[in-house]
Amino acid sequence: MGAFIAKMLLPTVSSLVFLPAASVAAKRGFHMEAMVYFFTMFFTAIYHACDGPGLSILCFMKYEILEYFSVYGTALSMWVTLIALGDFEEPKRSSIIMFGVLSIAVRIYQDRWGYGIYSGPIGSAVFIITVKWLQKMKELRAVYPEKTVYTQQVGPGCCFGALALMLRFYFEEWDYAYVHSFYHLSLAVSFVLLLPKKNRYAGTGRGAAKLSCYTLCCCV
Repeated sequence: MGAFIAKMLLPTVSSLVFLPAASVAAKRGFHMEAMVYFFTMFFTAIYHACDGPGLSILCFMKYEILEYFSVYGTALSMWVTLIALGDFEEPKRSSIIMFGVLSIAVRIYQDRWGYGIYSGPIGSAVFIITVKWLQKMKELRAVYPEKTVYTQQVGPGCCFGALALMLRFYFEEWDYAYVHSFYHLSLAVSFVLLLPKKNRYAGTGRGAAKLSCYTLCCCV
């Protein structure tokens, strides 16, 4: 009985892996991304907790609403991570982010379980980044960004991201609790890997922007 309960709680506990991702993002100066990861962790954990035994008291919203924001937060996390990788300047960055925020909300409202909820944001972000990087390569007549970005960020991050999507859409019927938990883990690892090492727009030294716990919690 104890093993069964532990297995039921595993998806809820594994949702907490987004908290370290939020911590890493905040440390690197990506405060908006940290808030999105925290948002995703919160609603994903509560959503899975409502499926667990004896945890229905945590369901402070309707199950359908928790389900919606869990999926929405995940798709939005993918979007903001990839846009951060693209290293866009303002106001282009804000405009692109807001485009994703609005379009993802509409798409998930229409269908929250189809492939398009993730393939749409990922495909759009990859297209936007590719156009920018090709333009930079043409201007500089050299590889852009540095090769280390491809070998240390893009390559490993995409591998973990692809693994997460494969687990999510093709292998969950094997054993939902374990497979879905590995899906959470792979997704969080991909976010950390794809996120640049430092946000060059966050400032440095005493002038660096800081994210307080109060501000982080208020996003929920």
